[in-house]
Amino acid sequence: MLRRERGWAFFDQEPDVWEIVDTDQGPFFLNRISNASQTEEPSQCFGGIVADPMGLGKTLTMIALAATDLEGAYHHMQTGQEDHLDVPTTLIIVPPPLIGTWEEQLLEHVVEGRLISRRHHRETRLASIEEIGATNIVLTTYHTISAEWSPSGKGKGSILYSVRWRRIILDEAHLIRNGNSRMSQANRLGDLATLFKFIRAYPYTDQRCFDTDISRLWKSGEYQEAIKRLKRLSKCLLLRRDKGTVRLPPRRDLQCPVDFRPEERALYNKLRQQAIISIDEVLKRDSDSSNSGAYVNVLQQIESLRLVCNLGLHYSSRHTKTSHTLRVDDWLSLAQSTFNMQRDMGPIVCLQCSSTLNITEPLLDDPTTTVQNPFFFSCLRFICTDCAQKCKKVVICGHKPCCAVAHVSASGHEVESSLPGVQAQTDKGLPSRVEALITDIKALPPSEKWYIIALSYRPTNWQSLNSCRIVFSTWRLTLDVVEAGLSRSCISSFRFDGKVPQKDRQGIVDRFRHDRSIRVMLLTLSCGAAGLTLTAATRAYLMEPHWNPTLEEQALARIHRIGQLREVTTVRFFVRDSFEQQVIKVQESKRYLAGLLLSPHDNGQASENLTRLQELLSLI
Repeated sequence: MLRRERGWAFFDQEPDVWEIVDTDQGPFFLNRISNASQTEEPSQCFGGIVADPMGLGKTLTMIALAATDLEGAYHHMQTGQEDHLDVPTTLIIVPPPLIGTWEEQLLEHVVEGRLISRRHHRETRLASIEEIGATNIVLTTYHTISAEWSPSGKGKGSILYSVRWRRIILDEAHLIRNGNSRMSQANRLGDLATLFKFIRAYPYTDQRCFDTDISRLWKSGEYQEAIKRLKRLSKCLLLRRDKGTVRLPPRRDLQCPVDFRPEERALYNKLRQQAIISIDEVLKRDSDSSNSGAYVNVLQQIESLRLVCNLGLHYSSRHTKTSHTLRVDDWLSLAQSTFNMQRDMGPIVCLQCSSTLNITEPLLDDPTTTVQNPFFFSCLRFICTDCAQKCKKVVICGHKPCCAVAHVSASGHEVESSLPGVQAQTDKGLPSRVEALITDIKALPPSEKWYIIALSYRPTNWQSLNSCRIVFSTWRLTLDVVEAGLSRSCISSFRFDGKVPQKDRQGIVDRFRHDRSIRVMLLTLSCGAAGLTLTAATRAYLMEPHWNPTLEEQALARIHRIGQLREVTTVRFFVRDSFEQQVIKVQESKRYLAGLLLSPHDNGQASENLTRLQELLSLI
């Protein structure tokens, strides 16, 4: 990163995007990506992209980079262009939940008093340029940056926009994709091309140059040349180290098959048959464009299969059969849960701007910010928050007649809360999967044969264990049953899900680290994937396979990362001879399962959607 901050390495031994070539006509500058040349020196680029996998210490790397300023690169403020003052300060822009993580890392790794950091967010804000100049690091959020920027004023009157920062660091920069949104008006961030634009990597500050040199080659079928150019560009501007470069303790990944009890199997088979009937109905209707209700039924039946694997006899159907053509009133009651199911399966793409909404992104939002909720159509098309704010007339999905539409919430709380609560009933007993989990948690030492041997419980020994356990599930509903089962076994636990206020989250993590009396934490998978450091735990449980295996890895990386000193064990539960077992096979073959369940009106490609449904039927 220090090399990148020196600008283009025209004469360096390691090649850069630009190099100087001497000819009889004099020197000229050669773009090594496209082989284009020019006589004028290209605009400098002093930035780069750190794209290490999760858990390798990107935060610590950036703190170390900021600490190099202590060597005296900047001693005083200088007047820059446009009456902006140069300050010796690093501005770090993060999602709101991660401010505490940065402050904790600074406190842990920096000698007291050496790097002075300040927060510019909500009530705690810097008031003068002098305050900035006396600070080494300023932490703020994307929402604060957005709020202090206006299209007309372009940041005038904001302290953040009145200086030229020593450097600007974007944490979780991939969260900002839509170049037309307020949040990215100042940055023009989006995909990889616009990240290059943000770091001012000339000539790729111009989207058209990136399209000409790389994107169009790919679109025209020249894949090898496009890949070669992109790799060359990334090698110059992007740092990505694999986990082999950092010594982490070993990680064992185990799979735990669970067998249904006979009565659970009977319930599962009943729901499985209903799912098969729902898919068959859609297939029989062929390309009928009024099938939106039938597709929603398919989604509901698939979710039911997943839930009964977790809940066993505690499952009770909350779905009523939907007619093939959804009325507006019907869709208003179904939209949120259907939207949640769709997002569980993978990123949702906005119909208007083509930006994507990833499942973890709302967990990094500021819950105090009021924004227009996005639109979700019964044909499963989606209009994002930014485009919804711009809509001055009735939104349409493009079908005639227009499909039913409803506002949905993209908040992490809503992702988890569309299912009703459940009370673990003694007469029904615990679901087989939850019994397997509690058996393993109680085992001393941890047994890998949790589904064969039930070890006796010795509470005094259990409470003295230093090893912490984390239980992940997609749904709070599952964690409700797990929590009840743990309580019945006299095992205390912490709870961390979308209902926990932002201000209380770091406190829960701190208590989990230091409170020896509570060694189990229950997390929803989306919360666990959103910027937490959970190295106090050495054993993690995934209660069910997720549609998106990347989300699973994001959660597990919160445990197996820099700072972890002990071997980590991960346990993935699945029900034998069930839909879940097929999901795992699909994950292992690296097919994107979300592709099986797309909008039934995906640009009129009805035959392709029927093929996807046939594939889905084979999984059931």
